[in-house]
Amino acid sequence: MTKKNNDSPRAFGPFSLSVEQIRPHLLVNITEPEMVKLIVEMSAKFTKKRDQINDYVMEHRHVSAYAAFYLPTNIPKLHFLLSKLPTDVLDDFKNRPFIDMGSGPGTFSLGWKMLMNTPSHVEMIGVDSAQIMLDQATKIMNGFFPKDKFLAVRKFEEAKTNSVLFFGHSINEMGRQKAQEHIMTIDPEYVMWIEPGTSDLFPELIQLRDVMLDHYDVLYPCPGNGACPNNWCHQVLRTTHDQSVERLSQLVSLDRKILPMTAHVYRRKSKTLAVTNSATVVRYIQETKFSFEYEVCHLVDGVNKNSIIEIMKKELTKEEIKDFKHSNVGDRLSFEVEKMIGEKMRVQLK
Repeated sequence: MTKKNNDSPRAFGPFSLSVEQIRPHLLVNITEPEMVKLIVEMSAKFTKKRDQINDYVMEHRHVSAYAAFYLPTNIPKLHFLLSKLPTDVLDDFKNRPFIDMGSGPGTFSLGWKMLMNTPSHVEMIGVDSAQIMLDQATKIMNGFFPKDKFLAVRKFEEAKTNSVLFFGHSINEMGRQKAQEHIMTIDPEYVMWIEPGTSDLFPELIQLRDVMLDHYDVLYPCPGNGACPNNWCHQVLRTTHDQSVERLSQLVSLDRKILPMTAHVYRRKSKTLAVTNSATVVRYIQETKFSFEYEVCHLVDGVNKNSIIEIMKKELTKEEIKDFKHSNVGDRLSFEVEKMIGEKMRVQLK
């Protein structure tokens, strides 16, 4: 959404996986009608019968159906998050061990390998309490990357200070306290998470953020380490998937084109941390005939603050206008204030 500069994110191409690409690497081969039936059952447990949420990890067919549907629709969240990070951070990721805490069927381990194109010698570690999930993750990782080593373990309780520690939809299951214990034990260079974008989980993640800031700097979504000015800060990715995944979504009546999430990235505190000039979109307000309006979180005198900004279309190219029409909550942009219109800032993009 901004013009390119030396700090702009690496350009990630479109990402999609098809059901047929994943199918050979499932624990069991299941037909499409059976897959639909199993996904509907699991969806009901996720939303209405949360006391049965762990039932699906006990049976090979359920795990296979889960991987076939949720793996290709969740990896775009990682694609979105990585695209918001500066190139020096992305380059630093490439040779660091990746620890996928609560790996499930290997969704974000696979996404990390595919998107970051990490060398084969770099450690990939999947951690999950359910052995059947680890079996599925191992089969998927070995299927897509047969020459690379993937270590699947039930527990990981050792320091690995040069690593990237990743939580993918797992803090909401293990709880904030357990996640904090993992972070303190492993003591990684980076901590990242992609969690559900729900308002009830947000206070827990903010409490974890407060603890993190004793030893880490926040890289995303916050412009600075100060207090969060939001009652509920999350991102919303609007995307599309491979046709086979779209078909499956229609059959199970689950919309996976609009994906709310709460994504954070932290790096160990450094004396050389560069102050970001980027603002993060926290709310889309409206598009008018002449402008786009957003609420953004940005730094004002070193303090994280929410402001309403107006971007005039006459200042944008046709391509930029098209980009803004498809923008997401959680996007980043840099701007200079041209003038104040009441409480609203009219800005020009850098």
